[in-house]
Amino acid sequence: MPEPKRVCITGIGAVTPFGRVAQALWDALLSGRSCIRTIEAFAAAGLTCRIGGEIGDYAARDDIDPDAAAAMDRPSLLAADAAIQALVQAEIPINAETVSQIGVAIGSELPQRFNRTTAADVARTVGAAGPVLHAACGAPSGLMAIGEAAEWIRREDCSIAVAGGADAPLSHEVIAQFDALGMLTHNNAAPQHAVRPYDAARDGFALTEGAAVVVLEDEDVAVRRGATILAYLDGYGATFNRAAVAEPRANEYDAGRAMQKALLAWDVTLQSEIDVIFGTAGGGAIDAVEGKAIRRVWGPNTDRLYVTAVKGALGHTLGASGPLALVAALYALQSGLLPPTLNLERQDPECGDLDVVCGAPRRLQGARALVNAFGLGHNASIILSRP
Repeated sequence: MPEPKRVCITGIGAVTPFGRVAQALWDALLSGRSCIRTIEAFAAAGLTCRIGGEIGDYAARDDIDPDAAAAMDRPSLLAADAAIQALVQAEIPINAETVSQIGVAIGSELPQRFNRTTAADVARTVGAAGPVLHAACGAPSGLMAIGEAAEWIRREDCSIAVAGGADAPLSHEVIAQFDALGMLTHNNAAPQHAVRPYDAARDGFALTEGAAVVVLEDEDVAVRRGATILAYLDGYGATFNRAAVAEPRANEYDAGRAMQKALLAWDVTLQSEIDVIFGTAGGGAIDAVEGKAIRRVWGPNTDRLYVTAVKGALGHTLGASGPLALVAALYALQSGLLPPTLNLERQDPECGDLDVVCGAPRRLQGARALVNAFGLGHNASIILSRP
């Protein structure tokens, strides 16, 4: 049998409260800024969590048909924006010959409208006619969408894929639902310091709206057309633990198994070759689950790993959280810099005694990063390699 295709990334796009381009996210992460503020988009006075990450004054891109934009909800507009950014950077020609080879996979945690998904809206917007998938598997949905799209390319279902995640959770109803589950921070008095990944004083996360999308390609196709390869996607693993829906701590073994599957499934990257983990930690119970899972999988090699988490600055963007962390990991591999984990002051020993980057950026000498997105049962991990 022929060797599976190698998958590369040739374009990225992001929309966050930091700005409408991916570079704005990276600049904010490096400078240690938080986007969490008191909510202004609606009256949040009756909520016990009144903070979040808002994208202020957002309007659809000018290059999206106004009638089509009017039919989209906010997650679809954010995802379409990020997708167009990524396609422009990748310089993908959209024509009669290429559209059938372009797939779209988008993940989101929140329910979609009847008979309409964000993935389908993105496919309509960019003219893709290959496979289309909408993943709805909790917080890891966006990272799973990227992983599944990479599998399409490896088995030649398509040669190009637009993949990522988007969510817009800032509403009275959604915040109340997450708060009822005990997941949200109540540190309303100090919003920029409220989200504390891996910290002993963490009390939950804050919700943020946003989207991130990458262009994946068959390496042979990218090389033939002279594309700039930003990174390789060299591993993907996904698992599920049904007990974790009610008890997050039950997910430690299967969270570790997702990382192991990413390391082993494609037989490309060895465990000892991972240099940094971009963690899923967001200031809640999952932080300890992740830390213990990392320690269990890496054992004595844990001490040579750097770990960082972007949710301290960004908050929890639900289905977009994994793709946004992946975008940050890609920038880190390119620049040789690791952004700090914001608001980590006293590390919780229950989080695996990890070497977490905090305070200031650190230099990264290595060439491979692992990105995690864990939730209430669903888990996903992806490995990126520098070209």
